[in-house]
Amino acid sequence: MMETIEILLHEYNNLWSEKEVHLQGIRKFHNYLTYITAIGSIALAVHGLNTQDIISSAIDSHKADVIAKNSANILHLFFISFTPVLFITLIFPINDLFHIFAIGYHVGEIEKRINQIAGEELLLWENKICPKVFGGEPDHQGNRLVNIINKGDYLLLFPALLLLCIVSIGISISYIWAKSVIGALFYIVLVIYMFSAIIYLALKLKNYISPSGELSKIIQNTHIYVNSKENLGTGK
Repeated sequence: MMETIEILLHEYNNLWSEKEVHLQGIRKFHNYLTYITAIGSIALAVHGLNTQDIISSAIDSHKADVIAKNSANILHLFFISFTPVLFITLIFPINDLFHIFAIGYHVGEIEKRINQIAGEELLLWENKICPKVFGGEPDHQGNRLVNIINKGDYLLLFPALLLLCIVSIGISISYIWAKSVIGALFYIVLVIYMFSAIIYLALKLKNYISPSGELSKIIQNTHIYVNSKENLGTGK
């Protein structure tokens, strides 16, 4: 029995380490925003400028004139790239969240197995606490918590990103339309496709990470199936 528990604890610790890697990825989401600063650098480079030129323009009248003459084009190039790059960037936290919950549900099942072998409730976090603290499940007295992390995203982060995208798309389309109607139509189709893909992935993720979602069901069913085969093999 102790050997089985040790094996399960070894897998438990390995999964926790892997989960921590993805948690750090979520916490370092602001690092992904460096892609947005790279857009600005590219927009400047197209016009033979760089960020150092922006700083030196305060004392260099020639560079200041070049920047002033090209400022509209630089801003438009920035906005044209902003929304597609933002959509691509959003894929990273979606992927991390999927890994976190997949690992979390599996760790929860390992906790149940260890508790079953030990004959007492030793491990509770993933299989008992997380569904109530983060998943919105009520406790035995009917008390229920609101996930303030999700609420913060819904009330502040998502509306802010949506507003930025709307402004960026509007400016970009008006600029491209003046240059090429076909180009503007292509940009509209591209943005709609990318936005639809993000919404599709987000809705799938929302369904998967709910305590009663497909992800938890598949992992639970897999553990039940494996345990039943083990019990049959041992004659239990």
